[in-house]
Amino acid sequence: MFIELVDALRCPVPHEESWLVAATTRMEHRHIVEGTLGCPVCRAEYPVVRGVVDFRRAPQGPLPREAPPSETEAMRLAAFLALTDRTGFAVLLGGWSVHAPLLRALVETPLVVIDPPEGTEGEPGISVIRCDGPLPLADGAARGVAVDVASPLRVESAVGATRASGRLVLPAAAPVPAGVRELARDAAVIVAEREAAASPPITLHVRRRG
Repeated sequence: MFIELVDALRCPVPHEESWLVAATTRMEHRHIVEGTLGCPVCRAEYPVVRGVVDFRRAPQGPLPREAPPSETEAMRLAAFLALTDRTGFAVLLGGWSVHAPLLRALVETPLVVIDPPEGTEGEPGISVIRCDGPLPLADGAARGVAVDVASPLRVESAVGATRASGRLVLPAAAPVPAGVRELARDAAVIVAEREAAASPPITLHVRRRG
């Protein structure tokens, strides 16, 4: 897990938002290979093992097998998420994560994969997270998020984690959430954009000259 990603992570336990604190036992090229992330609010600790940070609160069975990686899908993702430079990071959930190595070969944007296939380990440019609740990311932290299933919890937290004007790739079966503008769709996916929050009204005061 890339050390700079720690600033964008949040504890998934419901409480006031707080930064996480990293304690590392092994690092390579600014990537945490072994260590722990701790929450200063609830004192929860999340292990980092072989570059993978695990936010799951309950034991999990093996993940289902995913489709093999595809260069065509990787190119589609690069276009859908508008990954034209190295600023920020993009998030790939579940089934989308299998294309991360091919996508990383096409773009300079750092990638975060969440709940990838069993055995996936972190590597330079690709950070790995496992979680069983909302995405453990700060509001507006990601430049774009690709969601693989129409789970209301995952879609809602993906929207929250996407910055204003950032791209979202959602399953075609998912309703378009409030605050999201649809850009295009086909039989499989919706490509959308998170709208900027409306600014509060500004009161104008007219100064009258005597």
